[in-house]
Amino acid sequence: MAILRPEATTTLNGVKINEYLLTKHNPNHIDLPSVSMAGKIIGVTVHNTDWITVASGTTPAEQYTRATVNNNMKDVRVHYYVDNACAWQNLPHSLSGWHAADGSGNGNRRTIAIECIMSSAYNSVDKKSEDNAAKLAAALLKQYGLDINHLYTHTHWLNVRDGRNGTIDQLNTMYNRYKMCPAYILPHWAEFKKKVQSYLNAGTSNISAPSTKQLYRVRKSWTDTKSQLGAYSSLENAKKACKVGYSVFDANGNAVYTNGGKFTKGQKVAIRANTPLFASAETTSITRRISGTYYLYDGIACKNGRYRITTKPEFCGKTPVGRFVTGYVSWDNFGVIG
Repeated sequence: MAILRPEATTTLNGVKINEYLLTKHNPNHIDLPSVSMAGKIIGVTVHNTDWITVASGTTPAEQYTRATVNNNMKDVRVHYYVDNACAWQNLPHSLSGWHAADGSGNGNRRTIAIECIMSSAYNSVDKKSEDNAAKLAAALLKQYGLDINHLYTHTHWLNVRDGRNGTIDQLNTMYNRYKMCPAYILPHWAEFKKKVQSYLNAGTSNISAPSTKQLYRVRKSWTDTKSQLGAYSSLENAKKACKVGYSVFDANGNAVYTNGGKFTKGQKVAIRANTPLFASAETTSITRRISGTYYLYDGIACKNGRYRITTKPEFCGKTPVGRFVTGYVSWDNFGVIG
């Protein structure tokens, strides 16, 4: 396969991001994750993968992306590969990855994965790759309203998987016989964290305008490409075309609108066990987890497919909102509908 060409190029926190989403480009029909992370992201997981020598005109991050497309990366699927020159985005943030070796745990299902391409030499090239990874991690944390305590290592999730206890940083660096990763960053993890924190403090998480036009796609889910009803440059036109049970997705796979016409004000819903409750339609911070019978406050679909719920039918539509609305829940957590 020839060197890949990105569909779009942006700059995030000073790092050039080449977008080549496997959900759009999968000529070899390789297996992909299917679990949505929309509204569920709790952090960023950092990995290391080995430096490779590549041909002129490309970079290791592109080569790893190409190897993934060619099904040469076994079952590893990550959001970003980062080297000393740039990053290549392989998955939308709305889609889980396969990277943490914790199955359906929070590592795979709820964190954005960064593979930092380095070597044991820890030379100037390696340090630049690491710096790019730190900038990218800081930008992603800021984008989702998360702080430095939501920065994880691959080893963290292995220790959680194995039932170990400790603080976040203890689990980040605690020995795990299965794997110590990121292998080249772990020996100075505290310094790496300080670097990420410095970029968080600097507030430099701006994203440049993409080099390609934004399109809004109407689908049942981001990964269900066959269900697509159309692609629109106008968000309002996309919303008009959005049927009940469909959502409008931006270029990164984020649901910006969901047509929940099948739900109505006052409708009784059975909330599944351990369902995240949010304080707003957009926040990624979970207020608490709930289950049981609730009622739709107004039956209006908000961003990320969330609905406002309340505890009693007589509370539906009452004001002030803050007094009667319990919080926001994603519609895909509704069980039996009353």
